[in-house]
Amino acid sequence: MLDVKIHWTKTATVDIKRDLAVSMAMARATAGHIRRRVLGGDNATPPRPYHGPRAPIIDKRSGRPRKRFYFISPAYAAELGMPGQTRWASSAELHKHAGVKSGTAHTTGGMWRGLRVRNYGKEAALIEFAGSSLGASSVRTAIRRGVKGSYVLSRTKRGKLKATKLKEFSRDEGGNVKYRRKPKRVRNSAKAGRVFKTTKVGLLQPTAAESQAQLAAVSQQAMGVVLVTFGSDQTDGPTVKGDRRLFAAIQREIGRQ
Repeated sequence: MLDVKIHWTKTATVDIKRDLAVSMAMARATAGHIRRRVLGGDNATPPRPYHGPRAPIIDKRSGRPRKRFYFISPAYAAELGMPGQTRWASSAELHKHAGVKSGTAHTTGGMWRGLRVRNYGKEAALIEFAGSSLGASSVRTAIRRGVKGSYVLSRTKRGKLKATKLKEFSRDEGGNVKYRRKPKRVRNSAKAGRVFKTTKVGLLQPTAAESQAQLAAVSQQAMGVVLVTFGSDQTDGPTVKGDRRLFAAIQREIGRQ
């Protein structure tokens, strides 16, 4: 299992890092715990199923119904271990064949690899999906080629003359413009938003038991500070409430600070 990254912004001073050390530790433990739970198929809220086959559309010329398919890019298909299989009857069929558990959003794993904890200024720790990863779709662009011996003259901002090679669309034998499909990278935060829109699952939403465990860990930490402040060495065992596994993970992470 990949570790959860810690990211400090450029404005994070030594004092900010010290003041937020416990908060960042708690967030890191929580992020790792939620990831294990979700990838195990246990969501805070029940997920909606992936979209099944869509209703056919009517062809404008023939007036006949035409099937609609769910397409993915060749690069995405290769990432899934199914090279060449870019057309599917529906999103549900693709995810079923790829062995994706409902509600996990773990198709290629790119989004979950971007999971990290970041400081929110000097106020708090934030769990987020950062960076970008390969998207299911691709960008379709027309292929252009330089025209031999042809240039376009222009001037730079400083007034210097500049010659740029003239380009035209590349065409096939039938005169049709050629296109290329470039793999598209998508922000992982946008992917998480798409998951919520499709399945109504907030991937990083804590359960009630996890929230109780966080509160218990905060209380335990505060009590320790109070005891040290007043010079007491009397410490009771931790009062564990809610998710015991998360509570223990938070305690371990705080202990590393």
